[in-house]
Amino acid sequence: MRGRKLGGLVAVLAVASGAVYFVSRPSRARETTALRTARLPASPHEIPVGKALPPLVLASDRGQSRALSSFQGAPTLLLFFRASSCPVCRAQLTAFAKEEARFTAAGLQVVAASPDPPPVLAALRGELGLTMSLLSDADEQGVNALCGGLSHCELLADAQGVVRWGAFAESWSHAPGPEALLAAVQPATLVAADQ
Repeated sequence: MRGRKLGGLVAVLAVASGAVYFVSRPSRARETTALRTARLPASPHEIPVGKALPPLVLASDRGQSRALSSFQGAPTLLLFFRASSCPVCRAQLTAFAKEEARFTAAGLQVVAASPDPPPVLAALRGELGLTMSLLSDADEQGVNALCGGLSHCELLADAQGVVRWGAFAESWSHAPGPEALLAAVQPATLVAADQ
């Protein structure tokens, strides 16, 4: 009984601190990814923190359809950028691409989206040597729903596809870079009391 109370207290404290934790039974302790968004700047009110990614379907640079709501099973870093011709956007994508292996090792998938059509995104993939998923938000429904229409936007969604943090800056001069986001996403082995 005491274990149940302690487990409930841990869950309440985790929610109160703004952290998102995934808890497993003690007999099956597992490594999971915890989003520690309290380490990041507060999200602007335009970012729908606490809401699920919308069920919008975007085209990938590889010609496949992908619903934003399908990014479940692992936390997701979603980067919206203005265009493949934007020098600042290209620099930002290159910076995140250099750290993509570390994001993957931390259990996070990285996805980038812009209004560019799939063939332009495919060319961008080749030019920059990107391995992350690239999506075409052609009519900008995704950026409007998630970023208040500002095309330089970073979002963190948990493994259930719920937005937990976001930021935007028209010049990327104030948005956290890869290192800050990596510090907020860490593997953790969490064990709950008997349920």
